[in-house]
Amino acid sequence: MIDSAKVGKYISKIALINGRLFHKILSLDDRAKFNSEQGKILYCLWEKAPLTTTDLSMESGLAKNTLSSMLNRMEKAGLIYSFPHPSDKRKRYFDLTEEGRKQSIVGEAASKKLSAIFYEGFTEEESKLFEALLERVVNNLEAGDQHF
Repeated sequence: MIDSAKVGKYISKIALINGRLFHKILSLDDRAKFNSEQGKILYCLWEKAPLTTTDLSMESGLAKNTLSSMLNRMEKAGLIYSFPHPSDKRKRYFDLTEEGRKQSIVGEAASKKLSAIFYEGFTEEESKLFEALLERVVNNLEAGDQHF
């Protein structure tokens, strides 16, 4: 039988160490104009933009109250800009500035370094299998989340 507490502990530990390493890798790159937490927001916008605060919260896993101050700082830093939602004036969209788009090169370089550490000793086949299994777990959890 699977020890789900042990699995949860490993997943939490992976997330913690992964975030810490990403922060260290970014801090060594003089081109980086964002921190690891802001990288979660930028990644979402690199994948799909524009997004609302609610969209960013869902995609990044960051709480809305945390996002507000981060988005303000990122806007002041010239990485993103905001504009009113066309049909709902209570909402705002966030999108990348040219500088925010350029920072994807920095994010990609940091991610490659982190992936090399993450998959050290894995074969290509093991890496692909691991990612496929993780995707299934995420899909299962998202489906389960709909029931509560």
